[in-house]
Amino acid sequence: MKDRNLAVEHFFDLVDTCFKDSKQRIKKMFKQIELSVSSYDTAWVAMVPSPTSRRNPCFPACLNWLLDNQLPNGSWGPCRPHPLLIKDTLSSTLACVLALRRWGVGEEHMTKGLRFIESHFGSASDESQLTPIGFDIIFSGMVEYAKDLNLNLPLRSTDIDALFHKRDLQLRRENSKGREAYLAYVSEGIGKHQDWAMVMKYQRKNGSLFNSPSATAATLSHLPNSGCLHYLTALLDKFENAVPTLHPFHVFPRLCMVETVESLGIGQHFREEITSVLDETYRCWLQGEEEIFLDPPTCALAFRILRLNGYDVSSEALAGFAEEHFFNSLGGHLKDLDAVVELFRASQMIIHPNEQLLEKHISWTSHFLKQELSNTSKCAYKHKQNIMQKVNDALEFPYYASLERLVYRRNIVNYDVDDIRMLKSSYSSLSIGNKDFLRLAVEDFNACQSIYREELKQLERWVREKRLDKLKFARQKLAYCYFSAAATLCSPELSDARLTWAKNGVLTTVVDDFFDVGGSEDELLNLIQLVEK
Repeated sequence: MKDRNLAVEHFFDLVDTCFKDSKQRIKKMFKQIELSVSSYDTAWVAMVPSPTSRRNPCFPACLNWLLDNQLPNGSWGPCRPHPLLIKDTLSSTLACVLALRRWGVGEEHMTKGLRFIESHFGSASDESQLTPIGFDIIFSGMVEYAKDLNLNLPLRSTDIDALFHKRDLQLRRENSKGREAYLAYVSEGIGKHQDWAMVMKYQRKNGSLFNSPSATAATLSHLPNSGCLHYLTALLDKFENAVPTLHPFHVFPRLCMVETVESLGIGQHFREEITSVLDETYRCWLQGEEEIFLDPPTCALAFRILRLNGYDVSSEALAGFAEEHFFNSLGGHLKDLDAVVELFRASQMIIHPNEQLLEKHISWTSHFLKQELSNTSKCAYKHKQNIMQKVNDALEFPYYASLERLVYRRNIVNYDVDDIRMLKSSYSSLSIGNKDFLRLAVEDFNACQSIYREELKQLERWVREKRLDKLKFARQKLAYCYFSAAATLCSPELSDARLTWAKNGVLTTVVDDFFDVGGSEDELLNLIQLVEK
């Protein structure tokens, strides 16, 4: 036993020593969430006129940021260039050019930007590209705004007509609450044709529209509103001269970090940080914060993780995401797979009788996910293999039928260190995709495996010492018995429990085989009498 305890202590010392820097960086990320800057949203904020003079920008710092951050190829766009993000780059670049044109600055920047748009415009109709939300409406709306600014775009009239045709098809679709929310979300693409009174129905307590800087800026440009102005002013006070594509963004990434470290098997290194996140999330839950309850994936993830960790959260919080409600929301209109996966996984957390709401959620979300999985080759997610893998794993390995070590290994293999997500522009966060998580998880997993191998060798010696391998009637089930122990009692410090479980399994198998084939009737009677005594 002393040797085993020393081995476990050595395990923790090894992980602490080899990956001290990684652990410190992860601990820091729990405290400070970093989100990539969006040149697209920054451009729309830069276009907002001053409330005292529409001839001047309200946020000149954003305009200066655009002038200072054009890429060498003439574009503005993702902080992580990717060949499948050309549509995103086109949208960002055109928005930045419009902002410069709006205020009559950066002539050379505009020329370089227009040259990039001309040379890459073919990607605007490329279905293999990852497409920002509302691209067909927003990009054509920006082309129309360019005409209003007397900006000549280097595009053929036939190409422009094709853009307007695709936009008109989207705008003519059947009316629904989900579609209305969608049109409000992409307000900057509708511009002067927008029903701004309808848009204001979606204003949040913080003054924003959908926590989207671009939608809020477009609204403020057309409709003076103190709430929108306050939101954008506070945003620039925080981020100084450039904004992210989503704000606030606090609860979801922290919950993602908890989910990540737990699902990769490294949660034991961050117990204090996990407890802090869960306590803060529970406080937000009790206060009914919009950041949780107006966002389906955040609400579902918070519900699942809080309930798994013993917090008292009611499943009634998910009532607003019933099938009929979800598909009348923005996420439902967009067929947000991330949201449906989170709702499906949250619905498995049934701990009280008569939680029929969760049972109904399981039914419709599983049906939807299976349908989307079968249509993978046709759907817009065909290049997002990580989300489709997530869908497949959620369906194939429900929570109640999962073994921790196998879950850890599968998640390590499938972990995406470059997890780029898409709204109206792409964004990334170190809290969601990070090499430090993967490095620590791999080292921790391998160190645990070495402990398991040593324990199995120790058990093999025990079998030989007790001469159990000489019993010809007995099946040799040591590896099987140990696997059942290691798969369910996988923490390194549970070594004694694993060994005891495995030995018990081996002895039970021997006794079972002795009764089946190995012993005479007298021997069996003697054994029964011995047990009874």
